[in-house]
Amino acid sequence: MLQRRLKIADWIRQHGQMRVDELSAALAVSTVTIRSDLNYLEEQGLLLRSFGKAVAAKTPSPRERPPGEPLGRTLALPMLRLASRIIEADHTLLIGHGDLPLQIIPLLAEIQGLTLILAVLDAVPLVRSLLDARVRLIGGEIGSDGSSLEGSQAERALEHYPITHVLMQADMLGAEAGLLLGSKVQERFCLAACRRATRRIVLIERPALSLERRLSEIPLSFVTDAIFPSPPTARAREVLASGGFVPLVDEPGTAAHFSLTENAHGTPTDQAWQDRHHR
Repeated sequence: MLQRRLKIADWIRQHGQMRVDELSAALAVSTVTIRSDLNYLEEQGLLLRSFGKAVAAKTPSPRERPPGEPLGRTLALPMLRLASRIIEADHTLLIGHGDLPLQIIPLLAEIQGLTLILAVLDAVPLVRSLLDARVRLIGGEIGSDGSSLEGSQAERALEHYPITHVLMQADMLGAEAGLLLGSKVQERFCLAACRRATRRIVLIERPALSLERRLSEIPLSFVTDAIFPSPPTARAREVLASGGFVPLVDEPGTAAHFSLTENAHGTPTDQAWQDRHHR
């Protein structure tokens, strides 16, 4: 089904438009199946439906931000509030790479006995000015952004800390239950962090389900909490539900929090990662 939908999206992008009956004949499936595929692709903002045919989308879907546009503070703040509620006194929080995780720092001021492990140099002065917390800065190479600490040394450094929580960032949730990340460096760091932390929180920038497959992604099963800027689409909810995630309280009108059921919490293993890539 995923391959068929990718093919439909590619054809319509190339030809500008195609009729339902043309797609049905070309793919040897019923028109009912094609209409279901088109509904899904329209929901993703990849095309528009029009009188028995599908037309290539000229602009990004209004429900989605244009690719590459950062998440605004209005949408980010409710997500960060939900994440901060998971963190309690005397916990040890690893703040991972990306702009979103760093923005949680001002919301942690009231949490007593907190220990922060930082993977971004720019976070240090902000933490020192706002929080009365113990601070650890991992080692590693300085990344291309001039601030992130990364590489094998950074990943090994995590083994020396008793991490209770990690806060990460992902672009989207994929159709095959993968969290799409920005780079292989980020993937390796997230995998190392997930193996160390008890509670693994990911801030997902977009609520729609992506058809994209990337080399840099980690399985949804590696995290315990997924937070979106707005309620995810029906298709994304299906993927979450199939992975054992249940909806928790939402911020009014915006952010949505999904968490694994208690009996599904556990530490991800290397074997789980291998199984994910062999499927």
